[in-house]
Amino acid sequence: MSLWEAYKDSVFICRQRLASQLDFAIISAQNPAGEMKNPHLNLCLDKRFEGVLQQARIPYRSVIGASADLRFQEKSWIVFCDKITALQLGQNLQQNAIYWIEQNKLYLVPVLYQQHEEYLGLFDSRVILLAD
Repeated sequence: MSLWEAYKDSVFICRQRLASQLDFAIISAQNPAGEMKNPHLNLCLDKRFEGVLQQARIPYRSVIGASADLRFQEKSWIVFCDKITALQLGQNLQQNAIYWIEQNKLYLVPVLYQQHEEYLGLFDSRVILLAD
């Protein structure tokens, strides 16, 4: 299965539900261009991206993007910004794609990949809520 196809099956592990009227992106700094990096480097990339978001005063929240079977998990960020900004952030992070959520509708949006944006269904149907 290609990475693009794998991205289309992702689920999102969250600590709390988000209001369905919010628009936001899900962006990861880890594993640029789809190349698996070691955990230490991924942690550094993640912390650097968090600093960028803080400095730009862009609201964000932690999320885990995962394969449907949960075997693969990648630290990511829910980023409350417009779509253009989200794509620029994804480009700066050398990500193949980002997720865009608009009114609870989940889209896979290419960044480095030469694909077409795809509607994946309702975001709520892909959320796994963790109890505290």
